[in-house]
Amino acid sequence: MALWLYLHFPQLQLDSLYHYKDQQQPTIIVAGRGHCVVQLNSVAHEAGIRQGMGLGAAAATCSSLCVHEYDEEQTRRRLTELAQWLYLNTAEIHLSGTTGLLLKVSGMLTMYRNITEYWHTLQARLQAQNVRYHFSLGYSPLAAQLLAEAKFDTLCEDSKQLEHRLGHLPVSALALPEKQHQGLMRVGIQSAQALFEIPMLELGKRFNTELVHYVGRLRGKLHHPVSFYQPPEVFERQLTLLYELENLDWIAKPLFKLLIQLEQFLKLRNKLTKSIQFTLLQRDCEPLKIEIGSAEGEYRADKWQGLCQLVLERTQLVAPLQGVALSVTDFCEPDELSSDLFSERCGTMTAAGLLAVLQAKLGEDAVQGIKPSADARPEFATTHCAPLTSQTQILSEVEFEPILRPNLLLPQILPLQQPVTLVQGPERICTGWWDGHEVERDYFIAQDESKRWLWVFRDRQQRWYLHGVFS
Repeated sequence: MALWLYLHFPQLQLDSLYHYKDQQQPTIIVAGRGHCVVQLNSVAHEAGIRQGMGLGAAAATCSSLCVHEYDEEQTRRRLTELAQWLYLNTAEIHLSGTTGLLLKVSGMLTMYRNITEYWHTLQARLQAQNVRYHFSLGYSPLAAQLLAEAKFDTLCEDSKQLEHRLGHLPVSALALPEKQHQGLMRVGIQSAQALFEIPMLELGKRFNTELVHYVGRLRGKLHHPVSFYQPPEVFERQLTLLYELENLDWIAKPLFKLLIQLEQFLKLRNKLTKSIQFTLLQRDCEPLKIEIGSAEGEYRADKWQGLCQLVLERTQLVAPLQGVALSVTDFCEPDELSSDLFSERCGTMTAAGLLAVLQAKLGEDAVQGIKPSADARPEFATTHCAPLTSQTQILSEVEFEPILRPNLLLPQILPLQQPVTLVQGPERICTGWWDGHEVERDYFIAQDESKRWLWVFRDRQQRWYLHGVFS
């Protein structure tokens, strides 16, 4: 018989709320028309709040209560994240509703010495996710689920002991319709063991075939069809904040928590990404989506954190922040290591890394590359291009004699006011008649009284101008 492991997460939404450990306050999750408490943290329990209590009674019990409404979609999304996280150690995982994961253990034990070693591996992964759970083994999916939901929390492979523990469960713990529960209670069947003692043929005559099939699947005598989870090759995480934030300076820690998860995701797959998108979830407003790029692939959380901080410095909120989401859809392979053993690293940041920082700080449109153009006029000798565009091949095909030019051209040509000493020149530039920007100038290299090297020219009317400064 196949061996199954069921993980039951009783308060998954509550565990997913981001908070500072030293600043916890009584927090509850309410659901239904009566707003009954379905999840609560330890601080709320110490304050006297109990599960099933109404919101009014809970608020009267504790005045400083933080209340969240149950969000089924958020819980299901978090459960999918856990399945994707455990998929690294278990190939066959089934998502059971919104609170449970069913793992087929039989096929995975060949990779581990015993069930204990396999369980310790899963425990380490679950501990990193900071979620509370109950667990149990079983020789049928239904048996493992019922024992886990009953807080069995024992790693037991003995089929007789598991059957015995399952028989002690009350009939109300079985996943049966309420009408079926009442019918069993009327005939005195109050435990699962009493139900198991009835022969299957007699059970079908006294009740119906649905109950027979359920008991057969529960005891592992009938096949229980299970569909297994296939993780998508995308990264999507969302974090709901316990407190609303109005200052983006406080978003650094929760955002870094998501980036750490992204780093683990990429490292385990030996992947990099060149862009991430994080979404700021604002109260009563459309989510604010921000795209952050890196010219070279990156996986490290601290590097992405630095780029995010630069972008957030120029971002304004229009409403209090309630959560943050991070998604990555495009991945790339890491580059091969350099084969040159004698090449030295000139700096701590590559050109692509510097470009990513500048674009995050100033915006992508504010950072441009420069390439030469075939125009003798200094104002048109260069044009903008995409950053880090290589021009090595283009320049190598054209052989020309180097000419002396200043590194800095003035934004606007200024009349020459101070006396200078001409050192080199003239160099005549006479061109541009075809596009209406005709120039006829004699350029000189000059030096002023403060020993600055200047690039000046004289026009047709013998007027002198300052065009550039040599560094």
